[in-house]
Amino acid sequence: MKNLLKTKWIITLLSVGIFASTFGAAPAKNEESEAEKPIKVEKTGFLSNIRQLKELSDIMDVINQNYVGDKAVDKKSLMQGALKGMVESLEDPHSNYFTSDELKDFQEDIKGKYVGVGMVVQKRPNEALTVVSPIEDSPAYKAGMKPKDKIVAIDGTSTYKLTSEECVKKLKGEENTTVKVTVVREGIKDPKEIEIKRAVVELKYVKSKMLDKKDKIGYLRLTQFGENVYPDVAKAVEELQKQGMKALIFDVRSNPGGALDQVIKIASMFVKEGKIVSVKSKDGQEKISNREGKYYGDFPLVVLVNGGSASASEILAGAVKDSKRGILVGEKTFGKGSVQTLVGLPDGDGIKLTIAKYYTPSGVCIHGVGIEPDVKVEEKDGYMLFDSMVTNIDEKQSKENKKEIIKEIKGEKEAEEFEHHKDIQLDTAIGIIKGILLNKKK
Repeated sequence: MKNLLKTKWIITLLSVGIFASTFGAAPAKNEESEAEKPIKVEKTGFLSNIRQLKELSDIMDVINQNYVGDKAVDKKSLMQGALKGMVESLEDPHSNYFTSDELKDFQEDIKGKYVGVGMVVQKRPNEALTVVSPIEDSPAYKAGMKPKDKIVAIDGTSTYKLTSEECVKKLKGEENTTVKVTVVREGIKDPKEIEIKRAVVELKYVKSKMLDKKDKIGYLRLTQFGENVYPDVAKAVEELQKQGMKALIFDVRSNPGGALDQVIKIASMFVKEGKIVSVKSKDGQEKISNREGKYYGDFPLVVLVNGGSASASEILAGAVKDSKRGILVGEKTFGKGSVQTLVGLPDGDGIKLTIAKYYTPSGVCIHGVGIEPDVKVEEKDGYMLFDSMVTNIDEKQSKENKKEIIKEIKGEKEAEEFEHHKDIQLDTAIGIIKGILLNKKK
């Protein structure tokens, strides 16, 4: 088992729609929660587990010899059911057992291309499926799904008794087929039924442009910390610098997270020295990740965050805030501060298991708490419906063309609202940057 654990660490909340964060109460100040205290590890190995394994074997025999039902059972399916139940007993929405087929789907998904609706979700036992973030360019995104939406049913089947894997299996399907989700949204009285057409979801992680050609304010949007995304982010920043960029707005709103190694490299682009993040495992050992690689300069920096900014996005936000390198603008982040590893099993199945919690450079664990922005700006008019959806459309298109596309996707009313909509969080960030640049001139 020790050899099996020598696998690559990954942060959950990638682009697959099966990972998420737990909204739990934070430990009181100056108190150490039970989960954070080093726990004595029991003996491992076959002999130490033999009594429990015998009981499992006995139950399998009883079922095989006596069970009468509509569905035939075999030892393989019984064992997979037992393993799935074992992991689910942890009551951790980030830890999952995968059959070989499910593991194959998972590994395909984290590479950035799959057929589905395109949203990151979380699932706790006996609760509805919760949307962490719709993925840009995805069907769910265009259908208007928002962070913290509660999906209470999928094609009429209640999600309360389903596992996260079962929910995802129902959301996935053949290209161009449809799925109906019943959504409960904060501030809306009655559940809403939304029909989403499945499609190939290809993740375009990085978008950049010069927002203000006079003041040379650059804008970079990162939709996820996908595998090997650092070179694309570096290239985008270098292109903006070639255009004379004097300041940068880094937008990680509704970015659900991604790979730990990538966020360390990307945060290091902006943090000049010191710690980026630390990770503490069950035995209390701490692994510190200091900045690495090229530093891209002391230009003014604003990071845009909201309730859909999770996991790796929060590592970036925490590093920038704690080092006082930039200003966070927007809303409190999601609050996902745990680390998972993927363990492949000899028969082709696998386990994704929470193995640690991460801490910001100042030693704060934000799990279930989130990070407060330096400048709080609430987006009440639907950022995900308007501005964020528009970023999926070619920036070179005219506003009128964009309006027509929105009209086709969403309808006349939404197209009219788009025409008068302002991204107040982005506008606030631009105002802050202009103030800093003006002060520098003085």
